[in-house]
Amino acid sequence: MSLEELLDLYEEVRKDHPKLSLSSFAREADISFWKLRDARQQANLKAQRIAAKQDRQERIRNMALSYPTCGYRSLHSLLRKESRKTGQPCPGRHEVRLTLAQLNLNPPLPRRVRCKVAGVVPAVLWPAGRRIQIDATRFALGDGVSWAYVVLDVETRAVLNIHVVRSLSARSAVTALRGGIDELKKLGIEEPVVVMSDGGSDFTSHEFGAACDEVGTWARAKVSQKGGMGILERVNRTLKYEFIFRREPKSKAELSAECAEFRTWYNTVRPHSAMGYDCPWAKLLEVAESLKAA
Repeated sequence: MSLEELLDLYEEVRKDHPKLSLSSFAREADISFWKLRDARQQANLKAQRIAAKQDRQERIRNMALSYPTCGYRSLHSLLRKESRKTGQPCPGRHEVRLTLAQLNLNPPLPRRVRCKVAGVVPAVLWPAGRRIQIDATRFALGDGVSWAYVVLDVETRAVLNIHVVRSLSARSAVTALRGGIDELKKLGIEEPVVVMSDGGSDFTSHEFGAACDEVGTWARAKVSQKGGMGILERVNRTLKYEFIFRREPKSKAELSAECAEFRTWYNTVRPHSAMGYDCPWAKLLEVAESLKAA
C-alpha cells in the first residue's frame, strides 16, 4: 500500500479507536514511523496550499466579476490594494492571468492583424522615374524627442527638404514628401518620381501611398541594396555627426533651425565625392537646365 492509502486507513481505524497513535499504527503496519509522520505533514501542507489557492482564485473571480472590463494587469493592481487593507496575501500577476483563462473570464482581445505590406523591391524591378528617398532620424533634446524627416534626390544627392516633428506619423511623412517635391517643381523638374523608403508604418500607410501615387509611385528598399536606403542613411549620419551633435540643440525650434542651416551647407558648401566633388545643388541646377533645354 502507498503512504497515502495507509494514512487513509489510519483515519478509518481511528474512528473506532480514537486513542490509537500514529506510532502504534506504524508498528502494526510494519512501516517506519517517520515515513508516515512526514507523509501526513506533507499532506496537511498540501491541503493548506490547495485551500489558499482556492481562496485566491475565488478573490480573483469576484474581482473580475466586479470589474468586467479590466484586464489582468488592472485586476492585479486592484487585488494588491485590497490585500493592503485586509492583510491577505496578494495573488501574483501571472496567477491572475492564468486564473482568468481557467475561469474563462476577461478573455484576451484578439490580436490585430497587421495589414500586409509590400515587400522589398529588387533593384532590377524599380519603376522608371526620378528616385526620391525619404526617412526619419531621431533626436533626443532637452524638451523631448523629435524626429527629422529627410527627403533626398538620389541622382544629385541634394537634400530637398527636412521636416522636424515631435512624433512619427503618416501626415508628417506626407508633408515632408510634398515639401521635397515642391522644391523640384520650383526648378521646373516635374517628371514622375519613384519614392523610396523603408517599411515603417508611416511610409506604408494608405495616406502616404496616396501621396506617392499623385507624384509617381512608391517602392520599398533596404539599406543593404545597392542604390537603396543606405544612401539616405549616410546623409542622416552626416546630419548627426558633422552638424547636429556638434551644436547640441536643446529644443525642437533650435533643431529646426539647425536642420535648415544643414540643408544649405550640405547642398551648396560641402563637396560630394559621388558628384565628382561638386556640390549637390549645383548638380541639381544642371539637371534642371538640361530638362529645360530639352
